[in-house]
Amino acid sequence: MELPGDVIFQSVIGEEVGEAGTLQCCTRGYKADFAVVVDTSDLHIQGQGGVITGWITVKSKQTHHDATRRNMIHAGGMLFGASAIEKMMKVISGLQDLERHWAVTKSYPGYLPGTNTINPAVIEGGRHAAFIADECKLWITVHYYPNESYEQVAKEIEKHILNVAKANPWLRENLPTFEWGGTSMIEDRGEIFPSLEVDPNHEAVQMLASTHESVVKKNATIDVSTTVTDGGWLADAGIPTVIYGPGDLNNAHAVNEKVSVDQVVEFTKVIAKFIYEWSHTRKA
Repeated sequence: MELPGDVIFQSVIGEEVGEAGTLQCCTRGYKADFAVVVDTSDLHIQGQGGVITGWITVKSKQTHHDATRRNMIHAGGMLFGASAIEKMMKVISGLQDLERHWAVTKSYPGYLPGTNTINPAVIEGGRHAAFIADECKLWITVHYYPNESYEQVAKEIEKHILNVAKANPWLRENLPTFEWGGTSMIEDRGEIFPSLEVDPNHEAVQMLASTHESVVKKNATIDVSTTVTDGGWLADAGIPTVIYGPGDLNNAHAVNEKVSVDQVVEFTKVIAKFIYEWSHTRKA
């Protein structure tokens, strides 16, 4: 069968560890009028929130011996110093305040309140028990909504934490620094999954929905995924994108990972018909 339009099948590696193969394809200039990410969606047409990881570092300008601790924490000690680990506790407290503020002030249809979380996932600090910790690093994982960008969310966190730091005499002289994202959770310990918002009025979305209904004999559901995929990079590159695939998340990454054969067959019929009809649609 010959189609009047082009169909690009993109298969990439490394999504599970943040190695953005899809990002590399977008960077190399691949373009399309519409993209379907065939990841697990239970045959729902979905968008997604985003995820970004980041490192927050608190670092002292000087290194102090353990024996000087009394001088920096008790009256009359006259040593202006601090433990970077203890000061990171103020940063974590600030992140928790911001997380609660987001839960109260932000929402998105399809998500439970407070889905936009800030997880203090990993902490590293100190050099030796004989010294006051002169550096502490915190690795955080941030979830945000489909109508937000990772750049916007990172700026919100930086602004809030810097304001927290400026309220503390030592931290205002040793401001935290930030490092966001990365292309590999293995190589540079960081990743970004951009968000993806679905336009239900887009011609291709409506066509996919009607194709689903004609094949499956059920109303199409347009909603949001509770997880993330590489699809956000396609949307970030300006390509209208949806997630649509067989399987449900209860069986994903499970000991006995599985997918319904009947649903795979239904998906195959839907996607074949959609590709045929979309490729025969004249551009506006």
